[in-house]
Amino acid sequence: MYRLLRHIVFITLVSICVQQAFAQAAMPDTVCVGTTRLYQVNDAAKPSTYTWKVDGVVQASVRNELTMTWNTPGVFLVTVQEHSNNGCDGDIRSGVVNVIAPPVPNAGPDAIVCYGNSTRLNGTGGTQYQWSPATYLSNPAVPNPVVSIPLPGTYQYYLDVRTVTGCRSIKRDTVTITILQPVKVFAGRDTLIVANQPVQLNAVDVNGSGFVNYTWTPSAGLNTIFVQNPVAMVNRDIVYVVTARTANGCEARDDISIKVFNAPDIFVPTGFTPNGDGLNDIFKPIYAGIRELKLFSVFSRWGELVFTTNEQSAGWNGMYKGRNQDANVFVWQVEGVDYNGNVIRRKGTVALIR
Repeated sequence: MYRLLRHIVFITLVSICVQQAFAQAAMPDTVCVGTTRLYQVNDAAKPSTYTWKVDGVVQASVRNELTMTWNTPGVFLVTVQEHSNNGCDGDIRSGVVNVIAPPVPNAGPDAIVCYGNSTRLNGTGGTQYQWSPATYLSNPAVPNPVVSIPLPGTYQYYLDVRTVTGCRSIKRDTVTITILQPVKVFAGRDTLIVANQPVQLNAVDVNGSGFVNYTWTPSAGLNTIFVQNPVAMVNRDIVYVVTARTANGCEARDDISIKVFNAPDIFVPTGFTPNGDGLNDIFKPIYAGIRELKLFSVFSRWGELVFTTNEQSAGWNGMYKGRNQDANVFVWQVEGVDYNGNVIRRKGTVALIR
């Protein structure tokens, strides 16, 4: 009778001394490295033993079946010979097994990415792709998914591939994506100047990111636009934007507003509301073209000094001796030196509003 089995077919004849048992090999088998295959001939109940060989090497099995795990790529010759219980041997029959090497995935080069930017992975080595983990990937089943990682840090992605024959990579490849810390630049505090008064700009690398170049726009009124600290000289209100870049190409931007007055002066508000809402909580003058502040002082209506400073950035918060002052009218005086060396003095009153 004829019996169709996995990858090997045997034709078995009833054996007597004048007739040997023999076998017929099936068509060639094709497997991937790492595949375990079961090859069978005849019926397990048939009282025969068998000699199995792979490329001439005798295998341990003497039964009608052989289990093989193919770990090495190449073309192998599998042979089997039946030995009946009456001492007759069948013909040696053979079959070819083609063992396909596993694909080798390549996850591409590691990448350093600026915070807030995305990048694209570039996998090769197969016809089907699977990246893991899938977190932050646009599609983990394509060779070149987009990676959009929202937090700084180091992330690893692993790549497995398959070929058209269905063989899968045995060892996956790894790519490391490093998301840099955010970069930040400070263009400076908004300022007031007199028309055509030189102003020294200075961009500050806030996080110590290591900026290697700076660009200021617009160029109007600047002595140069490609330095960290250009000098501006303008006769109209203007906003400058600085773009700073690191060696890795990471960019940060900030702007500074410059308001222009026709002549140096000191402007003082007529009221303030120190209620902690962040709006008009501090009483301080506005200095236009003032190089140096000699003094800014505030007095109660009885002449008691409640605040004084010589720092242009400082102001009164409405407290005296650790206590909030009641709504009232206070007297102030201020004296400063403009950028030409002229002394400017002003005095007046301010209403503290609760």
